[in-house]
Amino acid sequence: MGEFCAYKLMRKPLHIGIVVIAGSVLIISLIAFRRYLPYAGNLMSTQQPAIVLQIRNAHFVGLNDGKKIWSLDAKKVEIGQNRHITTLTHITNGKIYELEEMALQVEAGRAMYNSVAGNLHLDDGITLTGSDGQSLTAPGANWNSNNSTLNSAGKVLYQSPWGNASTDSISVDLKNKEMTMQNVVISIIPDKLEAAENAR
Repeated sequence: MGEFCAYKLMRKPLHIGIVVIAGSVLIISLIAFRRYLPYAGNLMSTQQPAIVLQIRNAHFVGLNDGKKIWSLDAKKVEIGQNRHITTLTHITNGKIYELEEMALQVEAGRAMYNSVAGNLHLDDGITLTGSDGQSLTAPGANWNSNNSTLNSAGKVLYQSPWGNASTDSISVDLKNKEMTMQNVVISIIPDKLEAAENAR
């Protein structure tokens, strides 16, 4: 019996060695040929899709504390995976509100709204029209609903009943009714400018 036990003790390490070698070969083969296996590939991927929701031909309304701050029609709306970035394309019938009254009408190729920052970024060519006949065209602009300011992106063409202007940038403060232009080239119709000033 003693010899039989000794024989078994000598065989046991060899058996464990075979199992370890076989397991190592299996793991290496799985790694080497992973892309050819039917159950391998994207099943282990944790990457989230960039777009989680897409809507077509939608009317969108932006709210802040239950008050309307902007509204627009878009041919396509995409909501990103972080949920607070919304991308809207082919913007028509857009409106920006100040104290729940329409301050500007908007048309744009695209808009991106950040609900956390309160920013509405407009680009791909925009046109903004005021209630008193003024209009602004530019490559893009940023509207911040928290402080009611509009800042242009790119060269701006400004048109009004009293004259026209081109400027490198424009900033509009709707709350204080102020407008600031940088590097302006302007042409004025004096009589109409005086009439506009008297109408205020």
